[in-house]
Amino acid sequence: MKTLRNTVLCLFGALAALACQKSGPEKDYTGLVINEIAAHDQTVDAETWVELYNAGTAAIDLDGLELFVTDEYFTDLSLWKGSGMLEPGGRLVLSSADKSLVTGFASNADFTLRLGTANGSTDSFVRSQDSPKTLGDRGSYQRIPDGTGEWKALPYSSRDAENEVYDFTRVPRTAIWVWSSHIPSWMADGGKMMAQLYGLGYRHILLNYAAFHANNKRTTLEFIEAAEEMGWTVHAWLQCFYNGGWESPVDDANKCYKEEVFERIRNNARSYIEEFGVKGLHLDYIRFGGTAYKHNPSPPDVTAVGAVNRCCREIREVADSFEAGIVTSAALMPEMNSTYYYGQDPSQMGKYIHILMPMIYRYSYRYSDNMCKTVANWFADNAADAEMWSGIQTYTGGDSSVTPMDAAAIRKDIDLFMDTRGKGIVLFRYGLGTFPDVNDIQ
Repeated sequence: MKTLRNTVLCLFGALAALACQKSGPEKDYTGLVINEIAAHDQTVDAETWVELYNAGTAAIDLDGLELFVTDEYFTDLSLWKGSGMLEPGGRLVLSSADKSLVTGFASNADFTLRLGTANGSTDSFVRSQDSPKTLGDRGSYQRIPDGTGEWKALPYSSRDAENEVYDFTRVPRTAIWVWSSHIPSWMADGGKMMAQLYGLGYRHILLNYAAFHANNKRTTLEFIEAAEEMGWTVHAWLQCFYNGGWESPVDDANKCYKEEVFERIRNNARSYIEEFGVKGLHLDYIRFGGTAYKHNPSPPDVTAVGAVNRCCREIREVADSFEAGIVTSAALMPEMNSTYYYGQDPSQMGKYIHILMPMIYRYSYRYSDNMCKTVANWFADNAADAEMWSGIQTYTGGDSSVTPMDAAAIRKDIDLFMDTRGKGIVLFRYGLGTFPDVNDIQ
């Protein structure tokens, strides 16, 4: 009996030891979180990815860790099995595109992500509770600040980078008007030109509306992705009261505004944010073509100035509705006191728009140095709550007689306008002139 008892005890001890060896000591996952989620189903065109982040102070062993999803199709399906170490401050992006995630999942359906083991959770995300909004095409759910903050649904992502709501005041105030036809040259040779201009200190791209046409979507998305990864801010350049020709927003006969005009502009603005994830809306043709004085059928309720102001207000409301720091800007004609012809009153527009950009094209208007400064200072002083950035030509002559300028000449004009109360510069345009270094402009 003693021998049998010893045998049983030895067998029990061996099994217990084996169980301990299998489970091992409990791992410490302190600081490891699900930090960002792009939930765009599982197709190549709609990549789903998840960023894990180590917000702790020690490296974390990922072996034995898994990421699980529960949605309308799956219940605690393992999407990824961990391996290796993640250093403090390190990020690990898992994607359906490279199959590091087994499958994708969509933001228009309820889903839960759970980071942990079969027996317990390290972190989780429940869409219906943590961030119930549906994502746009380039959007993601992000913890802000990284690792510890509340979840926000933003129309742009910050893949493998710090999560933050965009703040244009933290970016140098140097911009370029760019046509959609310029995209190929910016993207050629692995984005060589884009990188070169970034290296010269330019930070904002005002990208013409044609780039956002459905036929150009894939190319434009690739362009925006590449630009943002480099550090650029891309603004969608909207056509407001021009739609293949001047389109008055005032119904003079019925003494009211044309609701369909404002609806078109709002819808375009919203789609540029949702579908392309732009961080800025730039309003062009936010004026009348020299005929504003003819469109005041019922003052003060329905006027040309009122139409311009309404458009500015509504676009600001669209931008603010995303709670993502979307910046608004507007191109203005460079004549002072131009409400009579254009309906633009900067002291009213600046109540809604973040940045006013008067197109002070000195060579088209034959402005002297003193006149350039006078005009720039007038707009800066009458911009209400907005900043003023001066729009500058990169060529001499009028539109029909163009001579590109060299870098020194353009830089001389930049210095002239920066010696005013304006805060930034916008160059018109890429493709004309040799752009100078502006890294000293903040």
